[in-house]
Amino acid sequence: MFLLKHCTLWVLIFFCASSHAQFLPDNSSLNLQSVQRWMNSNRDLAGVVQALDAMHKTDDDVKKFDALPAVEQDQKIAVFLQENTLQESATAVAARHGWKSVGEYMRFSTRLGNAIAAYFFEQETMNLSDAQRQSIRAKTDPTVLQTPAADIAFVKNHEALLKNYIQAYAAGR
Repeated sequence: MFLLKHCTLWVLIFFCASSHAQFLPDNSSLNLQSVQRWMNSNRDLAGVVQALDAMHKTDDDVKKFDALPAVEQDQKIAVFLQENTLQESATAVAARHGWKSVGEYMRFSTRLGNAIAAYFFEQETMNLSDAQRQSIRAKTDPTVLQTPAADIAFVKNHEALLKNYIQAYAAGR
Protein backbone atom coordinates (compact mmCIF):
# COMPACT_ATOMS: atom_id res chain seq x y z
CA MET A 1 0.00 0.00 0.00
CA PHE A 2 2.81 2.42 0.90
CA LEU A 3 4.51 1.65 -2.40
CA LEU A 4 1.28 2.26 -4.34
CA LYS A 5 0.73 5.64 -2.64
CA HIS A 6 4.39 6.56 -3.16
CA CYS A 7 4.26 5.68 -6.87
CA THR A 8 0.94 7.51 -7.28
CA LEU A 9 2.47 10.60 -5.70
CA TRP A 10 5.40 10.50 -8.11
CA VAL A 11 3.09 10.03 -11.09
CA LEU A 12 1.03 13.04 -9.98
CA ILE A 13 4.15 15.14 -9.48
CA PHE A 14 5.47 14.14 -12.89
CA PHE A 15 2.11 14.83 -14.56
CA CYS A 16 1.75 18.22 -12.91
CA ALA A 17 5.31 19.20 -13.72
CA SER A 18 5.06 18.09 -17.34
CA SER A 19 1.66 19.72 -17.86
CA HIS A 20 2.99 22.94 -16.28
CA ALA A 21 5.94 22.84 -18.68
CA GLN A 22 3.48 22.74 -21.58
CA PHE A 23 2.07 26.10 -20.47
CA LEU A 24 5.40 27.87 -20.09
CA PRO A 25 5.94 30.39 -22.88
CA ASP A 26 8.13 29.29 -25.76
CA ASN A 27 10.49 32.20 -26.15
CA SER A 28 13.19 30.14 -27.82
CA SER A 29 11.96 30.83 -31.35
CA LEU A 30 10.08 33.49 -33.23
CA ASN A 31 6.42 32.56 -33.01
CA LEU A 32 3.21 34.54 -32.84
CA GLN A 33 2.69 33.93 -29.13
CA SER A 34 6.14 35.20 -28.18
CA VAL A 35 6.05 38.13 -30.59
CA GLN A 36 2.67 39.14 -29.15
CA ARG A 37 4.19 38.85 -25.65
CA TRP A 38 7.10 40.99 -26.82
CA MET A 39 4.72 43.61 -28.24
CA ASN A 40 2.71 43.69 -25.01
CA SER A 41 5.78 44.05 -22.82
CA ASN A 42 7.80 46.66 -24.74
CA ARG A 43 6.31 49.76 -23.18
CA ASP A 44 6.51 48.30 -19.66
CA LEU A 45 10.16 47.35 -20.14
CA ALA A 46 11.26 50.47 -22.05
CA GLY A 47 12.82 52.08 -18.95
CA VAL A 48 14.68 48.89 -18.11
CA VAL A 49 16.02 48.62 -21.66
CA GLN A 50 17.14 52.24 -21.53
CA ALA A 51 18.91 51.63 -18.21
CA LEU A 52 20.58 48.48 -19.57
CA ASP A 53 22.02 50.47 -22.48
CA ALA A 54 24.45 51.96 -19.95
CA MET A 55 25.87 48.49 -19.22
CA HIS A 56 28.02 48.62 -22.33
CA LYS A 57 30.30 51.51 -23.20
CA THR A 58 31.47 50.26 -26.61
CA ASP A 59 30.38 47.99 -29.43
CA ASP A 60 33.13 45.63 -28.35
CA ASP A 61 31.54 45.44 -24.87
CA VAL A 62 28.23 44.51 -26.49
CA LYS A 63 29.86 41.80 -28.62
CA LYS A 64 31.60 40.30 -25.58
CA PHE A 65 28.34 40.34 -23.63
CA ASP A 66 26.39 38.77 -26.51
CA ALA A 67 28.97 35.98 -26.73
CA LEU A 68 28.30 34.94 -23.12
CA PRO A 69 25.95 32.05 -22.32
CA ALA A 70 22.41 33.14 -21.39
CA VAL A 71 22.94 32.25 -17.72
CA GLU A 72 25.96 34.55 -17.46
CA GLN A 73 24.13 37.33 -19.31
CA ASP A 74 21.24 37.01 -16.86
CA GLN A 75 23.65 37.18 -13.92
CA LYS A 76 25.33 40.32 -15.25
CA ILE A 77 21.97 41.92 -15.96
CA ALA A 78 20.73 41.06 -12.46
CA VAL A 79 23.82 42.61 -10.86
CA PHE A 80 23.50 45.75 -12.98
CA LEU A 81 19.79 46.10 -12.21
CA GLN A 82 20.43 45.51 -8.51
CA GLU A 83 23.13 48.20 -8.47
CA ASN A 84 20.62 50.58 -10.07
CA THR A 85 17.75 49.54 -7.76
CA LEU A 86 15.74 48.20 -10.68
CA GLN A 87 16.06 44.45 -10.10
CA GLU A 88 12.83 43.85 -8.22
CA SER A 89 10.57 45.92 -10.45
CA ALA A 90 12.20 44.77 -13.71
CA THR A 91 11.94 41.11 -12.74
CA ALA A 92 8.30 41.54 -11.74
CA VAL A 93 7.41 43.21 -15.06
CA ALA A 94 9.27 40.58 -17.08
CA ALA A 95 7.57 37.74 -15.18
CA ARG A 96 4.14 39.36 -15.54
CA HIS A 97 4.60 39.27 -19.32
CA GLY A 98 5.81 35.66 -19.41
CA TRP A 99 9.57 36.20 -19.67
CA LYS A 100 11.75 33.96 -17.54
CA SER A 101 14.16 36.87 -17.05
CA VAL A 102 14.90 40.37 -18.28
CA GLY A 103 17.77 38.81 -20.22
CA GLU A 104 15.41 36.46 -22.03
CA TYR A 105 13.31 39.45 -23.10
CA MET A 106 16.46 41.25 -24.27
CA ARG A 107 17.71 38.20 -26.22
CA PHE A 108 14.31 37.78 -27.86
CA SER A 109 14.26 41.48 -28.77
CA THR A 110 17.69 41.14 -30.36
CA ARG A 111 16.65 38.02 -32.25
CA LEU A 112 13.53 39.68 -33.61
CA GLY A 113 15.45 42.86 -34.46
CA ASN A 114 18.09 40.87 -36.34
CA ALA A 115 15.38 38.98 -38.22
CA ILE A 116 13.69 42.22 -39.25
CA ALA A 117 17.02 43.71 -40.34
CA ALA A 118 17.89 40.54 -42.29
CA TYR A 119 14.48 40.56 -43.98
CA PHE A 120 14.93 44.16 -45.09
CA PHE A 121 18.50 43.40 -46.18
CA GLU A 122 17.16 40.64 -48.42
CA GLN A 123 14.44 42.91 -49.79
CA GLU A 124 16.87 45.74 -50.51
CA THR A 125 19.53 43.59 -52.15
CA MET A 126 17.24 41.30 -54.11
CA ASN A 127 17.49 43.21 -57.39
CA LEU A 128 21.10 44.35 -57.09
CA SER A 129 23.99 43.02 -59.07
CA ASP A 130 26.34 40.54 -57.38
CA ALA A 131 28.99 43.24 -57.02
CA GLN A 132 26.55 45.66 -55.41
CA ARG A 133 25.21 42.94 -53.12
CA GLN A 134 28.75 41.99 -52.04
CA SER A 135 29.60 45.62 -51.35
CA ILE A 136 26.57 46.00 -49.09
CA ARG A 137 27.22 42.63 -47.39
CA ALA A 138 30.72 43.83 -46.50
CA LYS A 139 29.21 46.77 -44.60
CA THR A 140 26.43 44.78 -42.89
CA ASP A 141 26.62 43.47 -39.34
CA PRO A 142 27.67 39.79 -39.52
CA THR A 143 25.02 38.90 -36.93
CA VAL A 144 22.31 40.11 -39.29
CA LEU A 145 23.84 38.13 -42.15
CA GLN A 146 23.85 34.98 -39.97
CA THR A 147 20.16 35.24 -39.11
CA PRO A 148 18.46 31.85 -39.50
CA ALA A 149 16.31 31.50 -42.60
CA ALA A 150 13.35 30.47 -40.43
CA ASP A 151 13.52 33.80 -38.58
CA ILE A 152 13.58 35.75 -41.84
CA ALA A 153 10.64 33.68 -43.12
CA PHE A 154 8.74 34.46 -39.91
CA VAL A 155 9.17 38.19 -40.51
CA LYS A 156 8.16 37.81 -44.15
CA ASN A 157 5.02 35.88 -43.19
CA HIS A 158 4.07 38.40 -40.49
CA GLU A 159 5.32 41.61 -42.07
CA ALA A 160 1.92 43.35 -41.84
CA LEU A 161 1.55 42.58 -38.13
CA LEU A 162 5.07 43.81 -37.36
CA LYS A 163 4.70 46.91 -39.53
CA ASN A 164 1.38 47.83 -37.85
CA TYR A 165 2.91 47.37 -34.42
CA ILE A 166 5.99 49.45 -35.20
CA GLN A 167 3.85 52.25 -36.64
CA ALA A 168 1.51 52.22 -33.62
CA TYR A 169 4.45 52.14 -31.21
CA ALA A 170 6.12 55.07 -32.95
CA ALA A 171 2.84 56.99 -32.81
CA GLY A 172 2.59 56.33 -29.07
CA ARG A 173 -0.54 54.18 -29.21
